[in-house]
Amino acid sequence: MSSSSLRVAFVLVTSLAFLSRAHGQAPVPDAPATPPAATTAPAVEPQDTAEAKLAVVLRSYSLLEAENDQLKAAQEKLLTEKSALEAQLAVAKNALPLADQAAALHEQLRQTQDQLAALSLENNALKTRLATGPSSTGLSSSSTLQPSVVTVAPAPDPLPAAAPAPRTHVVAEGDTLTKISRQYYGTTSRWSEILAANRDVLRDEKSLVVGSKLRIP
Repeated sequence: MSSSSLRVAFVLVTSLAFLSRAHGQAPVPDAPATPPAATTAPAVEPQDTAEAKLAVVLRSYSLLEAENDQLKAAQEKLLTEKSALEAQLAVAKNALPLADQAAALHEQLRQTQDQLAALSLENNALKTRLATGPSSTGLSSSSTLQPSVVTVAPAPDPLPAAAPAPRTHVVAEGDTLTKISRQYYGTTSRWSEILAANRDVLRDEKSLVVGSKLRIP
């Protein structure tokens, strides 16, 4: 109940007590100075007035009680809403660390992909050196073992370099041709080669579709 309602209730209760005392202590005349009919008639009017005022006070008190009940119901509703908001806030606070962990895992995945791209480039370079190495090695070893031989057999034709296995890339969220070029070639400048090799599925460098497969030349 608000402070104004309390003050009104206090005034009404005080008035009720005063009217009750006034009604119980009505003055009694010492001597019948006037005829009996004249003395009994005025005694009824103050009693009716007191009862009417008492009825008004009781009605006001009932209204105050109803207002008090409404205020209590509103307070309980506000407390319920406050509890619900606090629960939602706690859930949101718990979700923040999960979002940070997801961002960190995404960054680790990107770094791992870059490392794999670098290792792939090194693997291709090693394959090329292994494919062209036996011819030069055979020449040097034959000249060392037979220093007195004048005529030298013609060197065999070098073996063709092993063609790298065809590679494909599945487009993920956030991929661009420059990013894919850096992943497989270590530089962003070869994105046009990827575009040229996939003209059947790409109109331009901005038409990547998540989930589609691209050939990496």
